[in-house]
Amino acid sequence: MAGISLNGAYNHFIQDYVSKDVTQADAHRKDELRDVYKSIARINKKSPLYLLTDDDASRNDAIDIKEKARQLQGDIMKLGGQADRSSLNHSSAFTTDEDKVQASYIGDSPDQDIGNLGFDIEVSSLAQSQVNRGRFLPKDSSSLPAENYAFDVRVNEQEYEFQFGIYNTDRNIDIQQKLEKLINKAGIGISASVIEEGNRSAIEITSTHTGLKTGQTSQFEIYESSSGLATGSVEYLGLNMVAAPAANAHFTLNGEEKVAVSNHFTVGGKFDINLKSVTDSASPIHVGIKRDNEALIGHVSSLVEAYNKFVEDAGGIEDAKFKSSKLKSELIGLAQQHLAHAEDIGIKLEGNGTLSIDEELLKQAVESSASSASLDPVNKFASALIDKAKDISVDPMKYVDRPVVNYRNPDSRDTNNPYITSEYSGMMFNNYC
Repeated sequence: MAGISLNGAYNHFIQDYVSKDVTQADAHRKDELRDVYKSIARINKKSPLYLLTDDDASRNDAIDIKEKARQLQGDIMKLGGQADRSSLNHSSAFTTDEDKVQASYIGDSPDQDIGNLGFDIEVSSLAQSQVNRGRFLPKDSSSLPAENYAFDVRVNEQEYEFQFGIYNTDRNIDIQQKLEKLINKAGIGISASVIEEGNRSAIEITSTHTGLKTGQTSQFEIYESSSGLATGSVEYLGLNMVAAPAANAHFTLNGEEKVAVSNHFTVGGKFDINLKSVTDSASPIHVGIKRDNEALIGHVSSLVEAYNKFVEDAGGIEDAKFKSSKLKSELIGLAQQHLAHAEDIGIKLEGNGTLSIDEELLKQAVESSASSASLDPVNKFASALIDKAKDISVDPMKYVDRPVVNYRNPDSRDTNNPYITSEYSGMMFNNYC
C-alpha cells in the first residue's frame, strides 16, 4: 500500500509541477551543476533549522514560484543568446551583396567595436551535387523484357539494392516514374526526377549533398546487381551516366584560399554563411555585423514584460503563510536600484512596482550614437534579475513562513547540513510518509 501511495505522489508531482519545457536556464554541464551545488552549500552552512508546517498550499506556492523564477531566468538569458548572462545588445550580420553571399550572426553579442568584426570573401566556384542523367528514350515504347530487375547503389561507402518489376504493358516513362518513386522513398542521400523533352524522357538522379570529402571520388555510384535478378536496366536507362560530378566550393577569406564541401558553413563560430553565386574577382564582398535596433527594442520590451509578469504573479499569491510581499518588494528594489533614473530612455517605474515603456523615447535612445552607454542600466537590471531568479530557484522556501527551531552554533565548523538541503525536495512527499 505504501508503494502505491508513493507512486501516486510522484505522478501527481510530475504532472502538476515539473516544467513542460526546457530553457537556457536549465543546468546540464558539470560546471553548471557544480555552481548550483555551491549555491546550496553556501546557504546551508549558515542556515538555522526550520520547522516546515504541514501545509499543502505553502508548499505548492514555493514550487510554483521556483518554476516561475526559472522561466524568468530562461526568458532573459534567451534575449542575448548567451550561456549564463543576458546581453541585450543584439547584433546581426550583413553582406555588401545579399544576392551572392548571405550571412547571419550566430556568436555572442560582441563587446568590442562591431565595425572591426568581419571579413572579405571572394567566391570562385560553388559546391555542386553529383548529377547522373540517363538516356533520353521514347516515352511510349520499351525494349526491356518483362522481368524482375535489380541494381545496386553505393552512397558514402554503404551499398543498397533496388528491386523492381517490369510488365509487358510498361512503357519507358512508366519504368522511369517507377524508379523515381522507388529512389525518393528510400531516402539514402539521392533523389530522382523524370525529365521530359517532347516525346522522349530520361531519369535524373542527384545527390542530396554537395562536394567531395578527402578520399572521395564521387557522391554515389550505380551498377548492376549480382543478386541473381535480371540485369541490363542500368545500361538501358543510363543510370550510371554522370552528367555533372560533385564539386567543392572554392573561395577566399581576406585573401586566404579556402575549400568547403557545402555552400553553407560557419566562419569562426560567429558567422553562418550561405554562398549563392560566384563573385567578381575584382569586387570582394564584405561580411560584417551591425546593431539590430529593431531587435534591441524588442528585447528591452520583452525584458520589461517578463519582469512585470513575475511581479504580478508574486503579488497575486494570497496564501497567508507565503511571503509574497517580501518577494515582490525585493523585485521592485532591483528596479529602483537600476532603473530609477531611466525615464529619459523611455522606461518608467510605476507606483505598483511594474515598468512601463515610452516607445518613442526608447527608440530614440536605441538609435542614438551613445546607445550602449544609455542602455547600460537596462543590461545591469537584466543581470540582477537573473541573479535573483537563480537565488529564488535554489531556495524558494525562504518565502514560506517557517519558524526557527534551532540556530546554528557559531562556534561549530562550517559544514553542510543535509537536512536543510532536503527541505525543499522532502516537502513534496511530506503527506505520504
